[in-house]
Amino acid sequence: MPYAAKDRQEFIERSNINPQERPLDLGGMLSDELKDAIYAIPSKRPLQNAVLVRPLLLPFKNSIFISVASYHYFDLVPPDKLDYVFEETYRVLDKGGMFSFMIMQWTPFNDAQRSNLLFNEVLKSTGALYQHDIEKISTKLNELGYKEITFESIKRNIPVPMEYYHEHMSMLGSLVKLEKTHGLTDIKALAKQYFHQVKEHGESMLPGIHFIARK
Repeated sequence: MPYAAKDRQEFIERSNINPQERPLDLGGMLSDELKDAIYAIPSKRPLQNAVLVRPLLLPFKNSIFISVASYHYFDLVPPDKLDYVFEETYRVLDKGGMFSFMIMQWTPFNDAQRSNLLFNEVLKSTGALYQHDIEKISTKLNELGYKEITFESIKRNIPVPMEYYHEHMSMLGSLVKLEKTHGLTDIKALAKQYFHQVKEHGESMLPGIHFIARK
């Protein structure tokens, strides 16, 4: 998402991440901003310093990272697996290390963000995207032993360029065809709502929730 470059940079600045400390980028979403990071990615990508990982197991020794960052990668991780990811993150962080991550806030503040909500609701219905409970995340971080846990709503005003709208419509068209054969529901209705919403109001990224915690 090149249109979200400024948002990613602001995420890094709020996190106070020092790129020279070789942070772990869990998900590899910050590869343009953190050039010297170690990228933990779930599938092959042409990235230097990239390591293929499974969400439930990070192939690193204990307490070796000063910071771990994740920008919207957890939106792709099912809620029943998120606890295990947090446990692994806690394990690889050094004492006093910082864990910073952003997830989607499924609450639009304007009509353009409602367009994005409709699109994401379709992806959620197919299991491609997940909505997480903020209180459950806070409780889990606390149970693991994280300290100084904070979370902040980032309202954002990031328009989605029209070229991505066309990509979204193409993706929705493919999903509508699969609706009957794969037992999916509501995709066609949501796709129609999305089409009319974008046509009238455009599309902007939903707000985010930024968590920061220390080990």
